[in-house]
Amino acid sequence: MWVIWTDRNKIIHGDRNKDAAALALYTTTYMNNYLKANNNSTTTATLFSPTVTNTSHTAATSANAAAMKARPTEGVPWKPPLLNKLKLNVDATINTADKILGIGAIIRIHDGQVVAALSKPVQGCFRSDEMEAKALFHALNWITQLSLKIDYVETDALRVSSAINNASSDLSSFSDLILDVRCLLSFFPSIVVSHVRRNVNQGAHGLAKYALGWMWTLVGEEKFLLLFSLLL
Repeated sequence: MWVIWTDRNKIIHGDRNKDAAALALYTTTYMNNYLKANNNSTTTATLFSPTVTNTSHTAATSANAAAMKARPTEGVPWKPPLLNKLKLNVDATINTADKILGIGAIIRIHDGQVVAALSKPVQGCFRSDEMEAKALFHALNWITQLSLKIDYVETDALRVSSAINNASSDLSSFSDLILDVRCLLSFFPSIVVSHVRRNVNQGAHGLAKYALGWMWTLVGEEKFLLLFSLLL
């Protein structure tokens, strides 16, 4: 039913519809991957309706199965944003053998509740600073599509945060990526980009790892987030 509903929404927004055979194949593949993940970890499901002041969008992704990991946990000093503010945490990891970049991003409000989560695989092999910059680019592009207003961005890549907050540039591919990121950041005039330690960024890191295991991204506007707590 969910697959049919998703395909219907895509048609409404201008995409081509899938035939019945394609939908059936997609559903079977999705369930097989879910069962595989379920067999490899202890899984619990929670259904809730997040509420954010002045925000009409909530997003559900294939990352929902890992998003519960992004909730602040005991011993992890993630600092929530102020009331009515949104904070983005973003991270990247890589599978060098298959040359796949895993991108993870999570948006939370002042009480740590998840507004939206992204887990996205990208083909390619990059240097560590480049893949972190590329992850931030994809995350910001995703956020603009959701029409969310982000106030804070946290990354555990010091070079990326320093480059964004520094006006200097050069002719390297890394600088080109930073320039692209700055262009997207211009849509959020009051945004603050800062560096945090890895242990603060575990939510986004878990979503990035999750992308390498599932090899797809589903992004949709939903009223509920279905979250599965996985042992990553």
